Amino acid sequence: MSGPDGQPTAGRSPSPDFDAAPDGEVDYWSFVDHFAKHAGEQRPWLDLEAAEFFMTLHRAFELIVYDIRGELEQRMSSAALRVLLVLTTVGPSTLLRVTELTGMSRAAVSALLKRLEADGLVDRSPSPEDGRSIVISATAEGKRACDEVYRDYNARESFWYAHLDPEEAEAIKRGLSRLAASVSEARRRS
Repeated sequence: MSGPDGQPTAGRSPSPDFDAAPDGEVDYWSFVDHFAKHAGEQRPWLDLEAAEFFMTLHRAFELIVYDIRGELEQRMSSAALRVLLVLTTVGPSTLLRVTELTGMSRAAVSALLKRLEADGLVDRSPSPEDGRSIVISATAEGKRACDEVYRDYNARESFWYAHLDPEEAEAIKRGLSRLAASVSEARRRS
């Protein structure tokens, strides 16, 4: 499996000092450092620290997710896994609740649920509360498939998580939680 830069992803950890590719050319990962060195000259208005932070965060996330998805997409899409994780964790849910908890659009969840239902992984039934809403549930086969795929997905998560020491992992988690809370607060205000 190779990443966006064409290099193998399994077993490769990004260089923390953003070294250039061995041949001196800028690659997917070293572009962050290259950008940081040159962007300020071209864009004097740029908040370079913020740009470098989010570019690093985004690229690291993409490399890791690309690796994880590459291992599992043949069996189940990451979107299907997200939906099944929600349904097997919180139980039967309305379409609106599934969209909220997966972060996916209503249209994307609706189309995906049709495929999952056709594959026998979810069931839809009228809501016992109002009779108008539809409640979606994972079937026994859906739970089995979700657990089988998520076990392997989580093994890849564990592989990447092991590259951090516990303090680094906790600091990243705290920082990202604070960023997410700030986004939520900003959305409530607007």
